Amino acid sequence: MNNTQRSKLDACNRVKDFNTKNATALATIPEYAAEQAKFTAALTIINNATLVQSATAGTTSDATKLAKQTLANTAIKYALRGAVKARQLGNITLANNLDHTITYIIQATKTLAVQRAKDIKDHLNNNLAILTNITAANITDLSNAITAYDSIKDNPTIDVQTRAATGTNPLPAAFAAVTLAMDNMHDLVTSYFMDTNVPLIDEIALSKQILNTGTHHNGVEGTVTKNGVAVMGASVSIVGTNKVATTDIKGHYILAKIQVGDYTVEASNEAGDTASKTVHINRGNFEIVDFTL
Repeated sequence: MNNTQRSKLDACNRVKDFNTKNATALATIPEYAAEQAKFTAALTIINNATLVQSATAGTTSDATKLAKQTLANTAIKYALRGAVKARQLGNITLANNLDHTITYIIQATKTLAVQRAKDIKDHLNNNLAILTNITAANITDLSNAITAYDSIKDNPTIDVQTRAATGTNPLPAAFAAVTLAMDNMHDLVTSYFMDTNVPLIDEIALSKQILNTGTHHNGVEGTVTKNGVAVMGASVSIVGTNKVATTDIKGHYILAKIQVGDYTVEASNEAGDTASKTVHINRGNFEIVDFTL
């Protein structure tokens, strides 16, 4: 899989998450389910082809790397979220058990990475009653990421002919199908929500842009919460730039097309509550920056 296809696959996974996160709103669009089914079917073909394509002798597979990165991102995202809540509650032991960086998973061996992710999941799941910013859906999300990585981390190699037939050849048609479904989903979201939910349109538009161009812009995204509740209408900005975003009903924001470098990101609500964090923007990645006001 080349770099363009990797960016397209990343966009597909963003759309998959978008469909899950906004299922209630999207269910109000009569035509959306049919396009989503086409999208999901094509994405399944792409993912299966990627697994086959990556099974080459003597190399670390792209699919395994992607699955491990997804595992790390998912585990640490929820771990840090839980750690903040634990510190707010004065539960320092729990906070310490959850306070980790991405390298805690990425730099671990295959088996250790899975075990560490499982430990994080257990700490979160066992404390759901007090970690009010963690949901059962978050636990399921993490469990799925663990299973996805664990199931392919030790995949055997296959011969070149099989790799080409089932790993390379299906990709062009599958990407074409997923792009067509993506265009239709974008147009449906735009037509139904252009007067009521512009952030929803912006979110799917970014994924469409990446999918159509194969170019993954740099940026920042995340959520803004207060007392464990999503803050709608909060302002999030990159200090020293003209980049400003407003959170949607789920407290989510996206700031795209940010140059590589170090920045301060600020969030504020109408009540005057503010928070800021420093972040390093890497090429081709959206950094996750969540705020608690």
